[in-house]
Amino acid sequence: MKALWSYEPFHQDLKRIRSMHQALGQLSGSPSDINVGFIANHLNTNLALAFDVPKGKRFGDYPKAQIKKELKASKIKISDSRIHVVEYQTYSTAKMVDQMLNVASDNDCKIIGIFTHARQGYRRLVMGSFAETAIHRSKVDLLLLNPKVELEKQFRNMLFASDFGSASRTEFSKIFRYVKCLGADLTVFHHAEAIYKTSFDEKNPRIKDYRKKIDRMKSWIENAAAEHGIKVSIVIAADISPTVSQVLRVAQKNKADIIAVSAKTGPLLALMGGSVTRQIARESLLPVLIIKTRGG
Repeated sequence: MKALWSYEPFHQDLKRIRSMHQALGQLSGSPSDINVGFIANHLNTNLALAFDVPKGKRFGDYPKAQIKKELKASKIKISDSRIHVVEYQTYSTAKMVDQMLNVASDNDCKIIGIFTHARQGYRRLVMGSFAETAIHRSKVDLLLLNPKVELEKQFRNMLFASDFGSASRTEFSKIFRYVKCLGADLTVFHHAEAIYKTSFDEKNPRIKDYRKKIDRMKSWIENAAAEHGIKVSIVIAADISPTVSQVLRVAQKNKADIIAVSAKTGPLLALMGGSVTRQIARESLLPVLIIKTRGG
């Protein structure tokens, strides 16, 4: 499976470069299937102020040479034909993201790796976020790495936080493929309603139906994982603490190396804010794999 690395020259240290290459290589199945993409915006100060570089090369040859220099210093081999620099002038983060998505589409890439910056407060709202915009707009899966991520050499356990919704079986088909590719174990987390474990109205048919629905999904996951030869454990929480904090706590307790969540793609979703997926991407110190499915 081909992968696209959304690269930022001039801002990467060698450790981060190696981490992203290693993570994308594992999830794609082969480091040789990684492409590198960079959108050379005229507002990029590293390019706009490079007055010692001829203007005709400032937004093409120059950043490509910088990328090659950084990859070489990191001892990473990616051929010139897989390094894509697109000159583009815009004030819009969304248009920048769309250009990167076009690079992914043109090269048949099914996953895109992006570093997050975890900006906080007013400054983050003003500047926008390339990674968070990509969550809304991308139709392919995303791998997000916080700059503070300390990547293990091999992903051994993936935690997938599932809402057990209507798209869950499609999401699990993707998750199983990734887990098989990694040769990893799978931990599934679901935050259920409190009535799943206790209720003051035990005779209520809605409560019984809800519990049966959750249990049926658990059984389906166990059977489907067994068919794929995957070792799976399922954690169902039914308390009132925030979902995000529970996901991060379960990931730590179960020694997960990577957290997977889902995000739907659709014209209305860009208007929504504060999703669990976005919050996990902001707060996790583990790599976050975002599975994309179609939405409304």
